[in-house]
Amino acid sequence: MFSIKNNDQDSLLEALDKIEMYINDDLNKINEQNNTCRKKNYLLMNKILKISELIQAKQNEDLLIYGEIMLCTEKLSDGFTEDRITKTTSNNKLNYIAKSINTMSEKLQKSLQVVDERLEEYANQNFLNSIDENMFRGGDLKKLTLGINSLKEEITEQLKTTYRTSLVLQKESARLLENSTQLSTSTTQQVASLEEVSATSEEISNSTSSNTELVIKMSNYAHTVKESIAKGMDLASQTVKSIDDINESTKAVQDAISIIDQIAFQTNILSLNAAVEAATAGEAGKGFSIVAQEVRNLANKSAQAAKDIKVLVENSSQKAHMGKNAAAGMINEYNNLNTNINETDKLITQVVEVSKEQKDEIMLISSTLSQIDSLTQKNASIADDVKNISMQMNNIANKNVDLISKSQFEGKETLKIRDNPNNTNYHGKEKRRG
Repeated sequence: MFSIKNNDQDSLLEALDKIEMYINDDLNKINEQNNTCRKKNYLLMNKILKISELIQAKQNEDLLIYGEIMLCTEKLSDGFTEDRITKTTSNNKLNYIAKSINTMSEKLQKSLQVVDERLEEYANQNFLNSIDENMFRGGDLKKLTLGINSLKEEITEQLKTTYRTSLVLQKESARLLENSTQLSTSTTQQVASLEEVSATSEEISNSTSSNTELVIKMSNYAHTVKESIAKGMDLASQTVKSIDDINESTKAVQDAISIIDQIAFQTNILSLNAAVEAATAGEAGKGFSIVAQEVRNLANKSAQAAKDIKVLVENSSQKAHMGKNAAAGMINEYNNLNTNINETDKLITQVVEVSKEQKDEIMLISSTLSQIDSLTQKNASIADDVKNISMQMNNIANKNVDLISKSQFEGKETLKIRDNPNNTNYHGKEKRRG
């Protein structure tokens, strides 16, 4: 046992108390203390002071690495992974902790760099690369990598579906645009054709109306001709009757002429007899002979006149007979003409009825054509709207295809070859069509 006096013991206890307070963080620093002990207490005090200095030096050394650990972990908790612990200490445990923290920070930095690179690639529409899921054995960071890869796969599937749909929409919208353009063109041409047909129908309607009026006039003329024919037949009948009367008168004249001819013949015979008697009487009958001769001359002239009149009457009779035949023929022709006129009038009446029906039908057709023209114009307007909508759809589809074409993802080229509307082997159909 050391023999310690009261003042040395107090100094030793004071030094040990400071060490204890320093270790307990009640003191920030152990101030230097003079060794005032004597003899053996001096050595003991000296040892305590050295231990105090060593503890303080190690504590200061550890404080440096503690500070870096605190800064590094604080920055790490704030999202900064580039800081590293550079200080070392004689405390191997602290060095191990610092090394572990540095390893953790470096691994986090590399993994977060990989995550950042992938997310930047995804932001630039590049979904070809995944994150190595073996970077972490488990935990939330493992879930993070799995979640990002799952998101990438989900986005890839959505891009495939969208790209496939966009390619099909691009093709179908192109076909729709082509068909709607043809429909719009055809409808426009149809409208023009219907307008021409409508105009032609109106002209036909007007022409039919004019024809109907002309046919009605023809029918009126036919009735007038029938009346004229009836009058002509009456006149012809009167003519025949007059000719018959003339024939009767001619026969009476012929009978009278025959009597005159007989009288002239008898007179001539009597004058001959008188001449014979006068010659027999001699001079007494000379005067009577002259008278007989004159009577004979008159009888011959009467006979000659009767012959001439007979010839004339016969000629008149022949002419009257010919006139009667001509009048009868004219009556027959009037009958035929009347029959034909009646048939013509019937035909004209039928034509009038048909023309009226045609007029009504043409007016109905014109009205129907007008309605069709109105509907066709509406169809043309609708077709034009469909064409514009198809054009917009095609533009949207093309933009979607162009936009998705800028993205990089697995299966893109397969879809492009299979579903590209410009590809002649589209589903193997286009090639067979060719």
